[in-house]
Amino acid sequence: MKLDQCHTIDDLRQAAKKRIPKLAFDYLDGGEGDETGLSLNSSAFKDIKLLPHYMRGVRERSHKVNLFGKSYDFPIGIPPIGMANFIWPQTDLILARLAKKHNIPYIASTAGTTKLEVIAEEIPDHTWFQLYVSAEDRVTFDLVRRAENAGIKVLVVTVDIPVPAMRLRDVRNHFELPFRLTPAMALNIARYPSWIWKMMTLGTPKFENMSPYVTRDAENTPKAEFMASQITDKLDVDLMKKIRDAWSGTLVVKGVMSEEDAMIAAELGADGIIVSNHGGRQLSSAPATIDVVGSIKQTVGERLTVMLDSGVRSGADIVKAMCRGAEFSFSGRSFVYGVGAGDVAGAERVFQILRDDLDRTITQIGCADVNDLGPEYLWKGNQTDD
Repeated sequence: MKLDQCHTIDDLRQAAKKRIPKLAFDYLDGGEGDETGLSLNSSAFKDIKLLPHYMRGVRERSHKVNLFGKSYDFPIGIPPIGMANFIWPQTDLILARLAKKHNIPYIASTAGTTKLEVIAEEIPDHTWFQLYVSAEDRVTFDLVRRAENAGIKVLVVTVDIPVPAMRLRDVRNHFELPFRLTPAMALNIARYPSWIWKMMTLGTPKFENMSPYVTRDAENTPKAEFMASQITDKLDVDLMKKIRDAWSGTLVVKGVMSEEDAMIAAELGADGIIVSNHGGRQLSSAPATIDVVGSIKQTVGERLTVMLDSGVRSGADIVKAMCRGAEFSFSGRSFVYGVGAGDVAGAERVFQILRDDLDRTITQIGCADVNDLGPEYLWKGNQTDD
């Protein structure tokens, strides 16, 4: 499918599926367990109906939003994406440059395949850094130090990975790095010459941010296994306080799904939260983020900037999230589907689809400024968490 024939994110997903080996596509596309949570994230958005208002005059429209003292041109950003360059080579830099071009934030990942310092140098005014708290404090606080030295102003601490998830697609595909090629895997990969050529010329992706911390004893450990060994269940309030004390900039807590956790984040001195179930990749039986963001906003909205990810696939979804109380949204899979479907042009196509759909939606419902979106634009028959 040509990019100009892709009119939705799902169109781009289908196009990407034809260009990426199954092992890589399933890593991007899959969720935890039976993937109920993955499907719920999207269906919950679809269940929400918007209430249009007419005769308001909406010729002049604004998509701009302010976050932590900076103005962005559109209320969506690119969240942390682990192993992005494995899905399509140079995805990290493609998306970072897209973020700079359209003045939206890009969150570099601890599990990224491009060093955080490289991203920060490429787009210094748009880079946030996402921290996975390590089993080793030396790693955690050195990553914090590196982010600060790179000039990054926003640290996003992910709190929803106390244990590696059971992602069945990855298990069945024998996903690990470095590759342990099976005959079936080799046969599938051989069908994607463009992907192979890119990998051969640009190199096999690595966990670049974590490479400095691989000890001599761990050098022969598969990299995916090493990353899994760094996941820890020791993250508690005391450790979060230490991270807050170590970081002088803006602190965002990612993975909040309850009012209680939102209050804890506020009391710790966080500046914002991202309501997130990790895109359905950690707990399949968790609720959809769009179903909990309203009550969280009511609880901490005066104290914290409330943002959302997981399940956003259209401009209308961004509008619905803002009507429910989210001040900003992120969508990871959408942008990576675009890169997989068409490299730089595919990433640009994602932005066009989301931007145009959001603009059509706010125009149709009679809202000239995204900052004015709220419950007024939700049909009262919606079942909400309020």
